[in-house]
Amino acid sequence: MKKFKKIATLSATLIFITTLTSFKNTTTKAYANHNKYKYTGTIDQATKYGTVEGLVDSNTNTLQWLGVPYAKAPIGSLRWKAPQDLSSWTGIKDAKKFGNVATQLDSTGKNVIGSEDCLYLNIWRPNTKEKNLPVLLFAHGGGNITGSGASFQGDILANRTNSIVISINYRLGAMGWFLNDAVKDGNKLDDSGNYGLLDIFKSLDWVNKNISDFGGNPDNVTLSGQSAGARDVIASLISPLSKGLYEKAMPMSGGMTLTSTDEGKNFSNQMIEKLLVKQGKALNEADAAKWIKNQSKSQLNTYLKSVDSKELVSLYGSVAIKMNPFPHLYKDGYVIPKDGFNEIKKGNYNNVPIIVGSMSNEFTLFSATDPYFGGSVLNQSIFNDPTKSKIYTDSIYYGSKLYSGFNADNVADLIASSNKKDNGIYAYRCGWGTQDGVITNNTKYFAAAHGLDIDLITGHYNMGNYFSGFYTDANKPGRDSLGTVMDSYLKNFLYTGNPNGNKLTKWGTWQTSNKKARIMKFDATTNTSLTSMSKEHLVKQDIIDEMNSSLPKNERDIIVNSLFNGRFFWQY
Repeated sequence: MKKFKKIATLSATLIFITTLTSFKNTTTKAYANHNKYKYTGTIDQATKYGTVEGLVDSNTNTLQWLGVPYAKAPIGSLRWKAPQDLSSWTGIKDAKKFGNVATQLDSTGKNVIGSEDCLYLNIWRPNTKEKNLPVLLFAHGGGNITGSGASFQGDILANRTNSIVISINYRLGAMGWFLNDAVKDGNKLDDSGNYGLLDIFKSLDWVNKNISDFGGNPDNVTLSGQSAGARDVIASLISPLSKGLYEKAMPMSGGMTLTSTDEGKNFSNQMIEKLLVKQGKALNEADAAKWIKNQSKSQLNTYLKSVDSKELVSLYGSVAIKMNPFPHLYKDGYVIPKDGFNEIKKGNYNNVPIIVGSMSNEFTLFSATDPYFGGSVLNQSIFNDPTKSKIYTDSIYYGSKLYSGFNADNVADLIASSNKKDNGIYAYRCGWGTQDGVITNNTKYFAAAHGLDIDLITGHYNMGNYFSGFYTDANKPGRDSLGTVMDSYLKNFLYTGNPNGNKLTKWGTWQTSNKKARIMKFDATTNTSLTSMSKEHLVKQDIIDEMNSSLPKNERDIIVNSLFNGRFFWQY
């Protein structure tokens, strides 16, 4: 990993960071692509609940059904309930455009968009008559507080892998993760507070029951996700409710994060107190706490159900940049075991073949917008201050090692330590953009950044919408080659649970011995892909030891206390 030099046009190119993991730009781009494509016709498809009308896409030679409901709308009495089976419909339901996104703050953090009626999925498959195709279901990122399935377009990927690709919406923020005694009804699913995770399970249940109608194999489903979606995938491994819903997993840049029920309850109470003050029902939070205490369970339930979802999600703010998540993924003892990821050590988990992935420079975007630097990175004044500039580049270097290790190595190590069946654990680290000459100097800070592997795998290069010099005609042959190679491995994995195949560099399973290669390195020059196995092993304590021996104490303290403190890769 290289430390970076001054960037001449940094202020213009950094604008995109604040929205990279949020809804607005990636989803807007998806809608724009959808609108500009030319479609040659429509296609009706029956499901167990009714018929949906999708599109024939002549641009990518795929069939697609967008905005297909997979559960009842979680509105009214179904707010903060486990997702319910759909009711059947008559006639033909339109599935030619993306469904409502979940209620969330937009990229400015000021406006609320979306709807509680958000449980929709999108399906892409090759325009062939082939049946029994493997299925990839993807959960989007965004801190479990922003995002949409529309940001993950599966048309190119479906053709490259000859599979069915599905992206989903699920409940977010206060609507997807809410733990409060007032809304409990004695039903263990409803009382778990893990509504977003249950939505993901419900989408898998829908796939199991309906995907054969679309030519898919319900017994060959891979659950994937990126960032927060990947954390949900990893959490699903220890949920007893996930067993039998999928056969393989592929979390991308998502580590292991869970929350105690006490933390969840305390957080919800704090949010309710803030809401009461905001609404003028209490003078301050202490006064609001008294108001809550004086309400019966029924009264508080009625009040909470009456609050507009837009008010609720706005209280949770945006965690896309700080990477310090609000409490969610509760260890309720039913959906998620009380003992959390220790269940893996005991062998009590969904032991399926798995690919865990990360980017080489996971922390670069997050450091650039950290409050510690104020606007000094954006206006480039930081480079006039040698001390602060060094703190900036060192935070990227060590933060990326920590975050990348948290996302991949830490997960692989834990699973490998108790993998009794030896089902296969594969890991990768993607470094696209770090090779000399691949991207221009003014975009070097974004090489191998968090989320870039999604662009390579899907063939939709969304990062290129934010600034020039990142995706260019010159580096197109190399990145297209890398994307094709990554999807060749993925195709094999979707079909067999093993990514290896003819003419591909041998991808070995994760090894606990430091003497053996354990992780696949994906990269590319301007012209061709680069793949190789590596012994690299990013372990938190080793990185801390390197920081202690290499950095002056005052700089280390600033990086740890101001830039790393509170982030989940530092807390575990």
